[in-house]
Amino acid sequence: MEQVADINEQYASQCIVKEKRYTTHKSEVEIVGNSADTVLWLWEHLVPVSGQCQTLQGEVIRVLELLAWEAQANGNLNWDASFDAMLVFLRRAFLSSDYPLAKTFSIETRLSIEADINRLAHFVLPTELDSRIYSDELPYIKDDLYDRLAGHLVSYCHHHRTLLPLTFD
Repeated sequence: MEQVADINEQYASQCIVKEKRYTTHKSEVEIVGNSADTVLWLWEHLVPVSGQCQTLQGEVIRVLELLAWEAQANGNLNWDASFDAMLVFLRRAFLSSDYPLAKTFSIETRLSIEADINRLAHFVLPTELDSRIYSDELPYIKDDLYDRLAGHLVSYCHHHRTLLPLTFD
């Protein structure tokens, strides 16, 4: 399942053009087809052309896509404080009591989410590697981790369809 990659390939151009479907009048997530279809629905209906989303569900998908794009297309060479802030946001969204997602996940799922976010956070830039090359030190470029995190959001959405307003600190 390559949910995030599919979104990137099929809809990246729509992020730039004016025809991108983005609606703010939705109050619930529409569960359509399989997990990848639901992720696509979240992307199309909740992620604006630029800037942050108004809902937690949309912002999680937007951040996952930005992190995947930076790792896969750029090897995290453009990594700066904004990407660190995205990881803080994911931890808060998935694992803290600030939002209801964490309450719905089992301990095992929360540990898996935490491990995935930790993996995204800990890497050595390709330009900083010495002669020993360990793939677990490089930025994470496989789709499975991003898809797994998106899948946890979809799992939440299956049981709780109401869109959650995004609170900014």
